[in-house]
Amino acid sequence: MKTSTEIRNSFFQFFNQKGLPTIPSSSLIPHSDPTLLFTSAGMVQFKANFLGIDNSLKNAISCQKCVRTTDIDSVGFTERHLTFFEMLGNFSFGDYFKNEAIAWAWEYLTQVLGLPADRLYVSIYKGGIAPRDAEAYEAWKKYVPAERIFELGEADNFWTMGPTGPCGPCSEIYYDFGEKGCKNPHCDITCDCGRFVEIWNIVFESYNRQQDGSLKPLPHNNIDTGMGLERLCMALQNAKNVFGTDLFTPLINQAKKDLHISGNTKEEDSALRIIADHARSSSFLIAEGILPSNEGRGYILRRLIRRAARYAKLMGNDKPYLYTLVPVVQKIFAGLYPEIDKNLSHIQDVLKQEETTFLKTLVTGEEKLAEILANGKKTISGADAFHLHETYGFPLELTREIAAARGVSVDEKGYEEAKEAAQEKSRSYADEFTKGKVIVMQKLEQAFPATNFVGYDRLTASGKVLVLLNSQFEQADTVTDGFAVFDTTPFYAESGGQVADTGVIISNGEEVAQITDVQKPIGKIFLHKFTGTLHKGDSVTLSVDASRRARLRANHSAIHLVNAALRQVFGTTVHQSGSFVSPERFRFDYTLSKAPKAEELNRVWQIANKAAADALPVTCQTRPLSDAEKLGAVTLLGEKYADPARFVLMGGDFEHTDQKYSLELCGGTHVKNTSEVITVLVLKEGSVSAGVRRIEGIAGPAALDYLKEVNRQAETLAARLVVPAKDVFVRVHAIMDELKDVKKQYEDFRQKALAAGGVNEMTFALKNGTTVVLRHADDAQPKELRNIADTIAQKHKQALVIVTCDKDGKRAFVVKTAGKLPNTDAVTVAKKLAENLNGRAGGRADFAQGGGEAKEPMEKLLAILQ
Repeated sequence: MKTSTEIRNSFFQFFNQKGLPTIPSSSLIPHSDPTLLFTSAGMVQFKANFLGIDNSLKNAISCQKCVRTTDIDSVGFTERHLTFFEMLGNFSFGDYFKNEAIAWAWEYLTQVLGLPADRLYVSIYKGGIAPRDAEAYEAWKKYVPAERIFELGEADNFWTMGPTGPCGPCSEIYYDFGEKGCKNPHCDITCDCGRFVEIWNIVFESYNRQQDGSLKPLPHNNIDTGMGLERLCMALQNAKNVFGTDLFTPLINQAKKDLHISGNTKEEDSALRIIADHARSSSFLIAEGILPSNEGRGYILRRLIRRAARYAKLMGNDKPYLYTLVPVVQKIFAGLYPEIDKNLSHIQDVLKQEETTFLKTLVTGEEKLAEILANGKKTISGADAFHLHETYGFPLELTREIAAARGVSVDEKGYEEAKEAAQEKSRSYADEFTKGKVIVMQKLEQAFPATNFVGYDRLTASGKVLVLLNSQFEQADTVTDGFAVFDTTPFYAESGGQVADTGVIISNGEEVAQITDVQKPIGKIFLHKFTGTLHKGDSVTLSVDASRRARLRANHSAIHLVNAALRQVFGTTVHQSGSFVSPERFRFDYTLSKAPKAEELNRVWQIANKAAADALPVTCQTRPLSDAEKLGAVTLLGEKYADPARFVLMGGDFEHTDQKYSLELCGGTHVKNTSEVITVLVLKEGSVSAGVRRIEGIAGPAALDYLKEVNRQAETLAARLVVPAKDVFVRVHAIMDELKDVKKQYEDFRQKALAAGGVNEMTFALKNGTTVVLRHADDAQPKELRNIADTIAQKHKQALVIVTCDKDGKRAFVVKTAGKLPNTDAVTVAKKLAENLNGRAGGRADFAQGGGEAKEPMEKLLAILQ
């Protein structure tokens, strides 16, 4: 039986012999396409080649690591759905075409791998929006009998990149896994029983779809293939499903052992599959630098971790578990993906932190969901579903799954509306780039050389206007308020967390435009956003705002000082997980598996500020990327560095890097000497998510401005308090202590006054003999009602005490029992009252609270208690 490693290697060897070069897997984060969340297919890194705007390759092969989460709810419950998988692919960019692609596929599957030819079926495009693929049919007839060639329509056998762009017919190869008890007498590749599984898709990309839906021939024909390694292993290893292959069995066997289950029941089998798949996906995503969060890629990671953690809990596990499987993932992919080996402990720390946090909220969330389901309604409202997510960290997906098991649906539209109402969507500059605009940028990247950035050495430079784009991203010779590409620029484009430079454009001695932002949407071409009017072909002078750049340099260098100090105090397991650098401040997110002590953080600040005071030289050099490991440079997880890369050294020199204070790979702008940082002022430090903490601070000129403002306020306050400035804080603390005493005396007096009673209190008896005391405390705050109820209850041996207050059309109330009451409890009474107020209530038998609409006097509602 061939192992997955042997199969992977055989694919490389076969196509290398055909003259196709092996291209390494690209990152799971598609750096060249900001419209994609993850790399989901082998062709993603070759988009520019397919479009004919990058002619550096004629053909290629790869084994691409991929993540797809559109079918995440199916993972665990089908034979082949996965979130992380490896896609084997061979590609042609105007080189070979249908006959070669089909012949090679057949040769590889039947002769190299030895799959039985009589178990292979194929499909071709039967025609529709494009002619029937007769060429593919004739090519397959050389190898496959006509009865095993199926002709299908657009949905199955016509591939598109999107509404517009490259597209074409495709041919799929299916493997017959044998009878699976299907009762369909006409079972074939179109049946979904699982007998016939698609293992290879060969796309014959030959058309370019236009806006009106018409098809035009591409400049050259392309081949794009994709073959799931897991499915191929399933066929070659005679496995019943992808989870029975050697890519999963080590994980599943370990989970069986750890969770003390056999996997023989449907529930246990699904749980094991989910845990194994999500352990793989989470490990690779974290290795790319992604951390759990509430948006974007981080949200997908969080969803994967929490879904796996919940299924582990259903199997009886009540502790963080997923992180223990990371070494198994490492062993499965030994020597293939070094990012797993390099970041093993970091991956485990992130998983453990996220699982710990989730398990704490899961219990509470499930209890609240159970209460909602207990009302017997067939649909959970969007507001309730969002409340579970927002308040208890309970994902919508889990609410949906648990509700579905009870035959209850979720108002997902209402959920999205509640989410929109609670959060204002933040949109970044990158959101401007739709797929159409990305294609424009890809064409510019191919048509023009890389923008010559000279901003490390000077802030003013001469440049020529190469391209102008208007606000609709259309090229024009003259543009007012749009985007410009210059051959040379001193403007730093936003990257690495540092915001872009701003400044002006001068022509013939006059300012003609202002640069408000600079981006690198794809990576090579700098796109300058400007206001004003520019003309294509003009030679201009570009000038960066020098004062603003100085502030950016100081704040960015301060981050390097802090990062090195953190690693000195907490060890090298500290990783940067995000940063933001503006002229006004800096923000630095870092990973730490524990809550730091105050003395540890103080030591970090002291180390960073000592480095600034020591006036260390800052040297930047462009060196081979391989030097990073040799010199001990700090790199970011998942970051795609150029080779050669830019090294930023603080302290020592490149001949004596052992004397360094800090050495990082960084493309940002920096001071020449750490003395220019002046001081590092930390304004805030705290946790932002499980295992991730954030430092917010200021340095350089911005820090001086901050201190000047603090001093000005201190002087103003000193004059008001009539004390010397140096005594201001002593006096303020004394005043605060005095106010605290006065406030306590006032609260005591207020509570006694509110509890004293008067015309707003009524006492009467229910039919069962229970004494009811109703108090309207209209001047009270809702949080004061309990103390008032306690005071009243002390005056009675047996009574039901109800205290209310109304404000802005809303009513809050508490219900308390004094002594043991027959057939009466506080929570039942509170819920009855709340129901008539269109509100909610909850609590215990002796005390409950609630609220609703103040639509009529409370005494009228008390009739419901009779």
